[in-house]
Amino acid sequence: MNSVLISPNIRHPYSLLLFVLLVAAGLAGNYFSFPVFLNIDFLFGSVFAMLALQYFGLGWGTLAAALIGSYTYFLWNHPYAIIILGAEALWVGVLMTRRRVGMVLADTLFWLLVGMPLVFFFYRLVMHVPLSSVTFIMTKQAINGMANALLARLIITGLVLGFRSSQTSFREIIYTLLTAFVLFPGLIMLAIGSRADFAETDHRIRASLLQDSARLDHYVNTWVINRKSVVLKLAEMASVKMPQQMQAHLEQAQKSDSNFLRLGLMDREATSTAYYPLLDDLGQSTIGNNFADRPFIPDLKRTLQPMVSEVLMDRIGVAKPMIAARAPVIMEGKYGGYVTGILSLAQIREQLDSSTMGHAVLYTLLDKNNQVIMSNRSDQTVMKPFTRSAGTLSQLDAGISQWVPSVAANTPISDRWQESVYVVQTAVGDLAEWTLVLEQPVAPFQKTLYKNYSDKLTLLFVILLAALALVEVLSRQVMGTLDVLGALTRNLPFRVAASDNDIAWPETAIKETNDLIGNFREMSSLLKAQFDEIQEVNETLEQRVADQTAELKASELHLQTIIENEPDCIKIIDGQGRLLHMNPAGLAMIEADSLAQVAGRPVLDLIAPEYRAAYWDLHQRVLAGARMQMQFEVIGLKGGRRWLETHAVPMLDHAETMQLAVTHDITERKQMEEQVRQLAFYDPLTLLPNRRLLTDRLSQAMAASKRSACYCALMVLDLDNFKPLNDTHGHLLGDLLLIEVARRLTHCVREIDTVGRFGGDEFVVMLSELSTDQALSTAQAQAVAEKIRSSLSEPYLITAYHEGLSDTLLTHCCTASIGVVIFIDNETPQDDILKWADAAMYQAKKVGRNTVRFYDSKA
Repeated sequence: MNSVLISPNIRHPYSLLLFVLLVAAGLAGNYFSFPVFLNIDFLFGSVFAMLALQYFGLGWGTLAAALIGSYTYFLWNHPYAIIILGAEALWVGVLMTRRRVGMVLADTLFWLLVGMPLVFFFYRLVMHVPLSSVTFIMTKQAINGMANALLARLIITGLVLGFRSSQTSFREIIYTLLTAFVLFPGLIMLAIGSRADFAETDHRIRASLLQDSARLDHYVNTWVINRKSVVLKLAEMASVKMPQQMQAHLEQAQKSDSNFLRLGLMDREATSTAYYPLLDDLGQSTIGNNFADRPFIPDLKRTLQPMVSEVLMDRIGVAKPMIAARAPVIMEGKYGGYVTGILSLAQIREQLDSSTMGHAVLYTLLDKNNQVIMSNRSDQTVMKPFTRSAGTLSQLDAGISQWVPSVAANTPISDRWQESVYVVQTAVGDLAEWTLVLEQPVAPFQKTLYKNYSDKLTLLFVILLAALALVEVLSRQVMGTLDVLGALTRNLPFRVAASDNDIAWPETAIKETNDLIGNFREMSSLLKAQFDEIQEVNETLEQRVADQTAELKASELHLQTIIENEPDCIKIIDGQGRLLHMNPAGLAMIEADSLAQVAGRPVLDLIAPEYRAAYWDLHQRVLAGARMQMQFEVIGLKGGRRWLETHAVPMLDHAETMQLAVTHDITERKQMEEQVRQLAFYDPLTLLPNRRLLTDRLSQAMAASKRSACYCALMVLDLDNFKPLNDTHGHLLGDLLLIEVARRLTHCVREIDTVGRFGGDEFVVMLSELSTDQALSTAQAQAVAEKIRSSLSEPYLITAYHEGLSDTLLTHCCTASIGVVIFIDNETPQDDILKWADAAMYQAKKVGRNTVRFYDSKA
């Protein structure tokens, strides 16, 4: 199992660059550690130290290890890891060069004989770390170092096998692989198991905290409800009894419930009129005290509901924080004072203490101002706002949150989890006057997990040592016969040519090795025959390759001819959206004189801006394997715009997916579609919406009205003095007047409104989204209608054109009769709305024209 170190010229620029890169990668490997389980991070810096040792030799490899290990000074705040890692590289390098020992075995011997004793010396005797922790650190660092040496050897073997730059021993390959099959699955199982245990512990903490929260929340709420019921009953009695009569009831209630320290009755001015006890703890009377400035009184007057108070400073007797339950006295439906009960929270505290003691749960009871009522946290003070140290509170699920204190940026996730606290907050009271906060620290659970995985890591180390011993024996057994076979098969062709009777082929119990020996036996007799056969096959294969090459060139020429003469655009676009190829038909569509003008340009540059996002989405879908179709506009190199329809499919070229598209020019078809649309929905003379389009917009306005609860208005207009113009001057001048009417109407309304022509001199105006108030909507419609009537009644200047004669400027006065209907939602049939507006228009004509009339269903 020999390993040879290489010693290239470090002064060569490429070798120096490689050395720097390996050191940088080693520092990064120490920085980006891998957490195998809680608080146990594997560092990968020594992997690159071993690579440097293999490539640069003993001196430079040891220097690389010392430089890479320097990061651990910042990570662990001591220099001893630098000494250990440097000694590791020196030891392994000496054994590999002097004793021809493999890298993995040399590293294992280092940790057993040197590394673990050094760890014990520095951590136990110098740094005075506890013995249990030192044992764990020794085991972890030994496994980490051996795993890194194994990983480095796997990388070196892979590079040798991949690039064939040098040779490696089959025995070492077997040794390395068998060791890897023991170590890496063990580490992976530890990592997976730790994460599963972490998730289970996390779930158990959450479930337990939610259960405690539900139970304690129920208890505190029940306690609050019972206290409220007492003061509520007293308040009901106080509404019909005199204060002197209430004194006995207050005394009875206080003596029957130890949760009340004092009970009192206050009048409308918040002055105590009945109270028990009658004297406070200073011997002063409790009757006649005024509490009008207390902040809870406005809430009592507003809600007329019993409530528990926030934390306040007691103003009867010795000043101390106190909590009270209060209920308003209601007389004839109005506030008439209140009953107050000063509460003793001893029962709640006792319940909270007993329920949280076994779980190390922290509890805090807060009032509505976020002030502490009670807490078993040492950092919280009654009547002070609830505060935490710097950190982040994030919502998890099911009403549970996690508080993570601020820690250093490179603190592992496990450490952050260890310092975190799970939090559940619940509201107490019908009016959510209090908040119960329960917090479960994670540290006790983390300590249990840490102990469990310390034992597992030690077991893994013992298994690894046993596996290394077994692998050493197996590798020698497997390779013994192969070494003999290798010696026998040197210069085998010459041996066979001389005589095959002198070769004493070895025998083995390993089937594959025995088969290999048999193959060598057959090889000696078939070598010449196989050579002749291969020669003949090669000659035949060369002829077939030549024939197929000629056929392929002819096929490519045929396909190129078809593409170049195809009347539709054929193009190829690469994965980044760049145009690679386009036939002449496509170049004509984008006004390009040659492919060189557009080759390599982003195809989106040629697409109209409003279609670029959709086309890019099409391109991504095609690259994902879909067949797509799309219509869009392109802007040619000379500024011309054309409508295109493309059919795109994915195409694989040299392992890269591209877009192959066939595109048709549909510009003429689009123009015809637009002409048909204009004829179908717009009046050809005034270019206003016709009856068909107006009906559709009326449906939209009715639907929008139902959603917004806003009124709409529909106006029907008929010109009053239009027919004489047609009869006197002809339809041409009548058409000119209708065009001017359309223009004036359009300027009188908003953009969201609609002006249409039904035919002849009849126009329709629809006003959308007026007001939710009918009267205000009617006023708005009246104002618009009057604006239209006034605009249309102004004189019209019309130029009459006579063939062969000079033009004549005519002045024509033409008013309009306007019928208006106000409507809302979409429950009224459209035909009725149009009929009502038309009826109102005829009413306007009937009363003298040039006027506005609203439809009245009662008329």
